[in-house]
Parts: sequence; C-alpha cells; structure tokens
Amino acid sequence: MDSYEIQRNANILAFLTAPEYQEQKRILKKVSEVLMDAKVRWALSCSSALFFKGLVDDFHDYDILVNIEDVEIMINSLESINVTINKDTIQKEYFTSPYYQQAKRGNCDFDLIGDITINTFGGRYCYPVKNQELEYVFLEGNIVIPIIPVEASFLLYAMMEGWQSRRRFKKEICLSFLKEKGVIHKEILQDALKQKIPYNLQEVIKSLL
Repeated sequence: MDSYEIQRNANILAFLTAPEYQEQKRILKKVSEVLMDAKVRWALSCSSALFFKGLVDDFHDYDILVNIEDVEIMINSLESINVTINKDTIQKEYFTSPYYQQAKRGNCDFDLIGDITINTFGGRYCYPVKNQELEYVFLEGNIVIPIIPVEASFLLYAMMEGWQSRRRFKKEICLSFLKEKGVIHKEILQDALKQKIPYNLQEVIKSLL
C-alpha cells in the first residue's frame, strides 16, 4: 500500500466517523442518491475530489461538475432535497462556464458548474463531465460518489494558476501523482491538446503521454 492509498483510506475513515464531517456526509449521501436516480452526469471536483483520492487531507465545500445537458435535471433534483440554489451568483471573470451557481443546505456549501471553462494565460480549457472517464468512491451503505480523474484536476488547477497562484500547490500535487502512478485517462490530456491551452501546459501534457 503506497502513501496515496494510506491517505485515501485515512480520509474516508475520517469522513465516515469524525464528528466534523457528519453533516457533510449525510447531505452528500442525499445528493448522490437523487442525482444517480435522475441519471445526471456529475462528479465532485477540486478539493473534495482530491480528498477522496488521498491527495489532500481536508476540504471545505463540494464543487459539483455536471454535463451541461443535465443542468436542469440536476437543479430539480437538488431542490427536491432542499438544497437552496443562489440564482444571483456572479461568476469570476476568468471562469466562463455556461452554467455556474452557488448553493447551500445547512452548513454545506456547493459550487454547481456545467461544462467548467477557464480562460487564463491567454488560453481556454473546457472540461465536460463524461461518465466513462469518472472514478468512483464507495462509502458506507449505498453511497457511491463519482469524482473527476486526477488528469482533469491537474488541467483545471494548471489553468486556475494563471489568476490565483495558490492553486499551483494542488496542480503540483496532481502532477506528482500522475508522474508516479502513470496516466490512466490519456483521452483527457489528448482532448486538452485540441483546445487553446498555453504552450507550457501543452509541453507538460506531451511529457506525460
């Protein structure tokens, strides 16, 4: 068992048992149930995805990526379990996703993003959620959580670094993971090369493929 697996198992155990995670766990279970029942193409991203992968040891909210075609179904599903969606959310200027809204239930915060799109470094990258690329975390009972692959997390953090330098840390974590464990989802990196991404990021991708 390597260090990533040890951290992943420790994170999941904490999520299942630690008092500070109990409300987040309960709400995530409900979210997973309604979105899976509605056949929404969705996945956790950013810190929560890295947390369940064992790359970071904490997270503060849920960033939910959704295929743009499933946004309306997602909204209806979340509102059915009393998730309040802020229809007046203003997107940061470097994000140009076709759908972005913040939401909340209890002490649990969400960013809801359809076909996440980032413009920075004079480039543009869009990641649409595709079921065949997702990875799954199986928690207690019937809780099944889809997360985006590390390849996608790496690309998103690499682009976000252009306007928020503190994102570099998580970009480097993802890059180290891919170098050590190898690339599984080559199609994600290959698709990025077809988009208007910065030259230096293109070179890193080519070195990984």
